[in-house]
Amino acid sequence: MKLDKDKYLESRNFKPHKTFLALLLVNLLLGLIVYFFPKEGIPISSYEKLKFVSIDELLQKDTIESPKVELEKVLTGVKPLEQTDDTTALDSSVVSNDSIIAKKTVKVDDIPAYRQIWMPDSNPKALQMLAKALQVESKQKVVRILHYGDSQIEGDRVTNYLRYRLQSTYGGTGAGILLPKEPATDSRRNILIKESENYKKYAIYGNKDKAPENKYGLGGTTYTITGPYTSFVRWDTTVTTDTLGNSNTKIQAIFSGEEKNINYLDIKMRHMGYSRSRQHTRVRLLYQNTDISQIRLENDGNTLKEILPSTSVLGVSKWRLSTNKKLRISFPQGKTPTIYGVALDGNSGVAVDNFGMRGSSGQGFSAMNLSLYSRLVKQLNVRAVIMQYGVNVVPNALANYDYYKRSMKSQIAIFKRANPGISIIVIGPSDMSKNEDGEYASYENIPLIRDAMKKAALESGCCFWDLYEAMGGENAMIEWVDQGLAQKDYTHLTYKGAKYVGEMLFEAIQHRINQYNIVQ
Repeated sequence: MKLDKDKYLESRNFKPHKTFLALLLVNLLLGLIVYFFPKEGIPISSYEKLKFVSIDELLQKDTIESPKVELEKVLTGVKPLEQTDDTTALDSSVVSNDSIIAKKTVKVDDIPAYRQIWMPDSNPKALQMLAKALQVESKQKVVRILHYGDSQIEGDRVTNYLRYRLQSTYGGTGAGILLPKEPATDSRRNILIKESENYKKYAIYGNKDKAPENKYGLGGTTYTITGPYTSFVRWDTTVTTDTLGNSNTKIQAIFSGEEKNINYLDIKMRHMGYSRSRQHTRVRLLYQNTDISQIRLENDGNTLKEILPSTSVLGVSKWRLSTNKKLRISFPQGKTPTIYGVALDGNSGVAVDNFGMRGSSGQGFSAMNLSLYSRLVKQLNVRAVIMQYGVNVVPNALANYDYYKRSMKSQIAIFKRANPGISIIVIGPSDMSKNEDGEYASYENIPLIRDAMKKAALESGCCFWDLYEAMGGENAMIEWVDQGLAQKDYTHLTYKGAKYVGEMLFEAIQHRINQYNIVQ
């Protein structure tokens, strides 16, 4: 068959009107897609959405701009303190007025309403226990504040500065309760915690295994040491007589063989952060063990071996120790104990513990063994609890968060049952930003989550502090990132930003504490 060249060339050429019609049809189709395609996109997985250009963007219509936060105005009067000459050996039992470098009085007029702590109408004495603890009890003994939170406080962020301000004002030394296998332990400025690989962690949060009988320490965690160990056999008594005829009796624990379990918990002092938190005079081990074991403490090169008594519920062993460089704790003989934490404190003043729970939304407390938790609260003289959560709830966008309010009330109830009258401050979520079409903006559901937490706190007779508003509200995170106060993930604070939050929280607490007329 012979191909007609002229007809072939004619078929390969489009006529102008045909080209126009084709373009018109394509644009009409695109226009229909733009008009009917949902502005929020179509979910194609748990993490992805299929989006299409909107008609406003296509026609380049002016849209309402998100509000810009004037950060300098929001943070007016907030000036985190730098550490003064606070590096000499300090002990809370000898802190005098001359060593107090923080403001002891914060005037009501100095705190804008959006940075104040909300008080429950049903319980005007919600902070009375904390006020009495700080103003009176701290002069004679250690009073303790537990700071629970999500990843926003891990690495001792916020807590570190708050501890510094409170200890500088009311006395106290030490970093408080320290835990093995802590998230972001390398980020702590004052202390580095390392443990042997045979430490096993149980926690009320995350995908960790749950502790037997739900027995957790104050940090919501429990630790065991895996591997073989020797057993306690008997007590051996030896009587010796010196040259003067004086008899000496030595009682020694005998175990079933040589050391089998190689384990350690190292606590190293770092030359960063605040000096008060690196200086302690007391070490306490919180544990449980059904059998007698041996503990070895190696403190700055000096070794001490002691017998760790058995205890069916809660054991607290104490030593008067100050550490300049490193403290190592190990259990060379006998059944290795279950560990609930190591407390490094002074003789009096304030202790503030940092319990950062990565991925947590503040749930799990209600499942803890109340009997053990109550014993720990009493033994460690806990006077206040701070709950700082919400960040991990934000990505789960819902129309309302009544479920979260109910759940938070259940968690709060545990603290109140463990110590009736305890002061509780719930802190709402910080601002968070998401990237949409190249522009950062706050998650729209943050106020809903904040309101749910606020209602849970106030309805439970507890206090509430609105971190979202204290930061500046909607789109504040953008400015915090630009000023180096928050990280580039537009979620977490930097250490510099954590100081600003810590200062605002300290002043908010002081503002309320000063309103109580505590009899000295």
